[in-house]
Amino acid sequence: MLVNSAISIAVVTVLSVGILDIWQCVTHRMGGLLPTNWAIVGRWLIAVINHHKILNHPLQNMLAHPNELMIGWVFHYFIGFFYVVLYLLLWKTFGILTPTWRDGLIFGMLSVVVPWFFFMPAMGAGLMGRKTPRPLALSISALVVHSVFGVSIALLLGWISKS
Repeated sequence: MLVNSAISIAVVTVLSVGILDIWQCVTHRMGGLLPTNWAIVGRWLIAVINHHKILNHPLQNMLAHPNELMIGWVFHYFIGFFYVVLYLLLWKTFGILTPTWRDGLIFGMLSVVVPWFFFMPAMGAGLMGRKTPRPLALSISALVVHSVFGVSIALLLGWISKS
């Protein structure tokens, strides 16, 4: 079946992460929160590798790395790949999910625990962005973005599985 191939997983990854990115850009232009700053994510990843610790990096005070933006974007798509593989495992191996919008929505809503309780604190924003000027808006935005992402993964996997 085509959905088990590395190429189909890569296609679903690129398309679903691309949809997430487009969603962030559209909502930003409509007056929402700023889209994710992938340069600061790249800076964080470089700091993790260089200092061997995940938390408490003064990212805003650190000098910019010449490749931090590219590193952040690559990391973003790399993480997206793991979400797609996880969805595929939960569908094909464990039978927990199906490639439907409803299961995609559930998956996306559950996946928001990663930014809320890992990435936001790791980036210095605190749990659920509580150290930011608009923590509730940031948390809701992350929930919506991950929901869109989960639905995208599910529908794309369903589409590819029928190919």
